[in-house]
Amino acid sequence: MGYCHAMRSPRRCAALAVSVTAAVLLSACSDGSAAPAPSSSPGLSGSATPPASGTPSASAAPSPSASAGLAAASADEILAQARQALLAAGSVHAKGSVRSGGAAYKLDLQMVRKLGARGSLSGQGASLGVVRIKNTAYVQLDQDSWRSVTGSAATARQFAGKYLKVTSSSGAAFKPFLALTDVDQVFDTLLEPTGTVTKGAVTTIGGRKVVDVKVDGGRTGDVYVALDGKPYPLRLAYGGVGGQRVDLDGFGRKVTLTAPPASKIAST
Repeated sequence: MGYCHAMRSPRRCAALAVSVTAAVLLSACSDGSAAPAPSSSPGLSGSATPPASGTPSASAAPSPSASAGLAAASADEILAQARQALLAAGSVHAKGSVRSGGAAYKLDLQMVRKLGARGSLSGQGASLGVVRIKNTAYVQLDQDSWRSVTGSAATARQFAGKYLKVTSSSGAAFKPFLALTDVDQVFDTLLEPTGTVTKGAVTTIGGRKVVDVKVDGGRTGDVYVALDGKPYPLRLAYGGVGGQRVDLDGFGRKVTLTAPPASKIAST
């Protein structure tokens, strides 16, 4: 509160607090976590969308051409196919939780490769809605979060439901935060690891047969790759029991990103 008071600007204080919160959230994910999520929040403006396709069904009939021989392939080949399938899908819904410094965070994002994302992040008493397209994003706090970061009930009421417009020039703290909405950057740790990979057990997730590909024996994480249909990574787990976990679905689903109206953007 002392620093905010010195700034003598609730709006600037709020923007700073959001930046700090974003940086903290990213640090929780920097070990290889990201998550994701359907959100009713507006997306960023942009007409580009990935090719539409349905979400893989747990009861869908296996595709022999896609899965033939995958279970017998090497761990490196399975992981390479999983990465290729994810990037080729164009879009994905990622949802999960992470822990950092004993605190829990939740992330939920609809991600469109090479374009942007929409969804939410929450943790340590703050809830953030975010929509991004390329180098511009809009970050939204709920009224309680505005009150927490500004210390002003009046400011919280004024900005409740509003978005902060963030660009690449808005400050270094937002750069890693926005990286969290980038498919290529978020999943590199496990889908393109530097450590060794080995095959674990075959199990099921949501009724679908998957193989556990362990990175560094599972110490770095596990990638659960579908053995029926396309070899999508259906779950990423980090840090073993009590660690982070992100579930992926909605591969190739059409996602429309639309900017919030000007009336919903906080004037700074």
